[in-house]
Amino acid sequence: MEFVAKHTSDKFCLINNINTSIRGIISREVIGNILVHRDYSSAYLAKVIIEKDWLRTENWCIPRRHGNIMSDEFTPYPKNPLIQQFFANIGRTDTIGSGVRNLYKYTPIYSDGGKPELIENDVFRINIPLDKAALDEVMEQKKLSEREQMIYNMICENLHLSVEQVMAELDISRATVFRDYAEIKKVTGAIYDKKTSTWTL
Repeated sequence: MEFVAKHTSDKFCLINNINTSIRGIISREVIGNILVHRDYSSAYLAKVIIEKDWLRTENWCIPRRHGNIMSDEFTPYPKNPLIQQFFANIGRTDTIGSGVRNLYKYTPIYSDGGKPELIENDVFRINIPLDKAALDEVMEQKKLSEREQMIYNMICENLHLSVEQVMAELDISRATVFRDYAEIKKVTGAIYDKKTSTWTL
């Protein structure tokens, strides 16, 4: 947390009429996530990376799901319950799941409207925009091409849309469909369940 404080700026913010360091809250949550939810059987190095406009972390974990974690659709799950309880007792974490909620609550205040990215895979990644420039970068990356937008519209109309239907409708190859699917998932956060052949938006 001292490393984050040294290399990032803080901003004045009143919470319940008390001057509160939002940067401190955010850094506590991302560092706490690394320690509380890590898979300690892995030799993968945990990382805290500070770039000009971004705070990023990487940490090995055992994923319960894959993809973006959104504030309104996740179920809190302690991957290391004893460590989580210890951190709660010493006041370094709140209740399980509070970290995600706090990041979604305070990141927009700190970064002038930006949202955190929490991506759960074998490597759990957190990306926190630090300023307006990072927000502009995200908005630029979140633009779908014309064809990708057409496919996304088709998905919205039919959550059981098949690859074959897209191929026939747009006269494109299977590889192109999968490449567009990957970009749609990245940009929109949509998830495809192979077992049920269903999209979740």
